Amino acid sequence: MKLAIAFAALLALAAGCVRDDTDGRPACNAAEMTQRFWRNNWDPTAYWVCETANVAATPMRCPTEGMFDSATLTCINWSDWVWTETCKPPSQV
Repeated sequence: MKLAIAFAALLALAAGCVRDDTDGRPACNAAEMTQRFWRNNWDPTAYWVCETANVAATPMRCPTEGMFDSATLTCINWSDWVWTETCKPPSQV
């Protein structure tokens, strides 16, 4: 059983995504400042913005009928939005 759990964890790391069940708010530390916009894992109409290193991320909301797309890091029309797996920022893995 322990081997199976270890294997599953290894696969998750190899895939580059460690599941994130939090709201996705980044710490805005040096590693995360390479990306300014972050997905809000609990609300697809919202996202986080890192404006200054080591300062809490600011919550933002997409315009009406907009959903945050983690692939393009922009708000897109809800009819074009597709759910993707939630992943922890690299500095939190």
